[in-house]
Amino acid sequence: MAKQASYSHSALEMFHGGDAHGGCPFAFKLIRIDKIPRVTAEPLLIGQMLHELAAKYLNRLISQGLQTDWAWAQQITPKEAPADVLEVWPRAYENFILPPVENPGVELQLAFNRAWEPCEYHAPEVFFRMVLDFTFLQGGLAVIKDWKSNRAVIEIDPEHIPLQLRIYGWGARRTRYPDAQEILLQLHFLRYGAEREILLTPGDLDTVPAELEAKIAIIEAEKYFDPTPGSFCGWCGVTSHCPVMAQALVPANVLYPVNHEDAVKAATLLLAIEEMGKAIKNHLKAWVTEYGSITVGNVIYGPSSSVSYDLDPEQVVNDLLAQGVEPSQVWPMLSLTKTSLDRGLKKLKRKELLDGILGQYQAKTVEKVGFHKST
Repeated sequence: MAKQASYSHSALEMFHGGDAHGGCPFAFKLIRIDKIPRVTAEPLLIGQMLHELAAKYLNRLISQGLQTDWAWAQQITPKEAPADVLEVWPRAYENFILPPVENPGVELQLAFNRAWEPCEYHAPEVFFRMVLDFTFLQGGLAVIKDWKSNRAVIEIDPEHIPLQLRIYGWGARRTRYPDAQEILLQLHFLRYGAEREILLTPGDLDTVPAELEAKIAIIEAEKYFDPTPGSFCGWCGVTSHCPVMAQALVPANVLYPVNHEDAVKAATLLLAIEEMGKAIKNHLKAWVTEYGSITVGNVIYGPSSSVSYDLDPEQVVNDLLAQGVEPSQVWPMLSLTKTSLDRGLKKLKRKELLDGILGQYQAKTVEKVGFHKST
């Protein structure tokens, strides 16, 4: 007997799309049905590492009865990790204090069969799975804390609570806190130490199974699983198997170079693509200017408006100083770079002043990977 398909919110989002990115039925088929190994994109890796660190730290605090332990948190900081992890993790533990909690659960794995009865996480009959980052009781109130590594702080609209949050609330009430009339859902943004929260009521949670079944029914009725290019392309991790990518003539050994020859081919193709991209952009810009915007997946290519001002630097500085802003606070607002200084002095025919000015400051070397002229 073949093992039945199982689902999770991330799997549904992979097919249907969600707040973070658009979905792609073809990527869903490759990853969830065909079990093609997935290359981990950096945003996913950053999120995974931060969640693992947070779980270790929480287990430490709970087991030792501590509110904080910065020294231990520093010890578990990885030696090698994406820059975002090394930047965000210290800020995360320095801005977190474990409150008094009862009945805590860390990385709580929950699973349900097709009748929405709880079952073992890896049982053959599993139909839907979820993992709750941190759950606990506090003064009789059931609390779910969900870690977020987002760069933006998400505001929760009480009139349109995201399905993912309601899934967490439903799962916690169904298995861990059956007597809870309300569940407090907290989004904890590790990057900023900020939190957003909302109370989930039975009315918010009772429709969750039916909503999930509706989304799953669409997937199980799908026959073609067509690729849908869009913002998920940077997340899917199976682009080397994608027919859309194949049409772009990017073979796997160029997309993922493993030796010098592959790297040269990749760089040659990238240079061609950059130049081709400029031409395509110019022609496409002319087309959408005449005929209107076009939609590709869940993104739109076309004109968008922004507002700019022709500011007079001298007048702005004088206005700020007149309003009591200190000069030391005004100067950092003004953009000044070596390039702008060079161009300005050249325009004034005073280029000879540049070296003397730059000689008063310590030079900083910034490495940038890209094309540049050979010497």
